[in-house]
Amino acid sequence: MLTLEKTRESLNDPTLSDEEVLEIRDQLYSLAEIIYEQWQVDMAKKKKLRLEEKTQLENLPS
Repeated sequence: MLTLEKTRESLNDPTLSDEEVLEIRDQLYSLAEIIYEQWQVDMAKKKKLRLEEKTQLENLPS
């Protein structure tokens, strides 16, 4: 987890209060979690499609 200081450094906005910096950090973590979960769903779908394609190819008449 990013510290308050590291987050403030990354934001590079000295006008933000500690509370604002922490809120931004928390929102970024939430966004990252959503993106990661969607990536997992996408990878599972791709894996399923690959398995279906492989099964179809194996079932083609010779």
